[in-house]
Amino acid sequence: MLSTFRQFWTNQELRIQEPWTGSIAIARGFLALAAGLTYLLTPASVLFSPVPGALASRCGASAGWMAWPCWIPDSAVGGAQLAAGALCLVVASGWFPAATAIPLALLLIALPLASAAPDGGDQLAGILGLLLVPVSLSDWRLHSWRAPHPGRLWRTRTFVAAWMLTLAKAQIAVVYLVACLGKLGSAEWADGTSLFYWVRNSVFGAPAILRPLAEWVTVQPPLLAALTWGTLVLEFTLAICVFLPTAFRLRALLPLALLFHLGIWLVLGVSSFAFVMAAALFILVVPLGWVAMRKQQPLIDEPHEQETPA
Repeated sequence: MLSTFRQFWTNQELRIQEPWTGSIAIARGFLALAAGLTYLLTPASVLFSPVPGALASRCGASAGWMAWPCWIPDSAVGGAQLAAGALCLVVASGWFPAATAIPLALLLIALPLASAAPDGGDQLAGILGLLLVPVSLSDWRLHSWRAPHPGRLWRTRTFVAAWMLTLAKAQIAVVYLVACLGKLGSAEWADGTSLFYWVRNSVFGAPAILRPLAEWVTVQPPLLAALTWGTLVLEFTLAICVFLPTAFRLRALLPLALLFHLGIWLVLGVSSFAFVMAAALFILVVPLGWVAMRKQQPLIDEPHEQETPA
């Protein structure tokens, strides 16, 4: 193993694939977009302090020093929130990945730490924001959609970014594994009827426009069982997807998982959660350093053997 590690730094033929691919740019954009829409579309009085003293009590916690709303007076939180949302949209566009790495992480982690009602999506976004800091700091391009080119400290930057993305993949895989195994302890998930109750939930239930369809689907036993147990199968498959063939991951698993989270968004109304999980899917499912390549045709035909005259 030591010799392999030494070869990585000395042998030009042994190299790790460049990790700054389009899938990572998409993932980072989804994370920034989720936070940006939350900052821009949620009033500060709702996002941070729905009751008097809520923000002050959160800032007194041990992790409050990491949340930017705790650094400024309460009267300035609203204006700063608009600036935070605008910055998130700039990050989502792909400009200046290295310069915006730490600001994005701070904006992402502030939501689970200081917001009044954080959810699992906010927490995962904060964790991924921290894990992506070394990845973005080592990305010295002006824009995320430009092809990476070797430069100073190329091997060191590639090595650090690849390992941090590996940790991010492991984190997301654990999230899906826990989500699957945790549901098995519920009688409703085990007997295939859980979605019947979720679509009728008074808080997270289906919206009025989709409720008739959702309620009809969930009273059909075959459809209800397929959707409920299919959720468990999909979550477990995502948890182990790094061991599955690349073609299956990209052509079947990724579109199906994105459609799954889109359905959760439409039925349960958790939009920011859907953006965060879309970002997580592009990190987890797409192989490290994978770039779509179009098969090129030869520019000229190969010469044919000339017939020998009789």
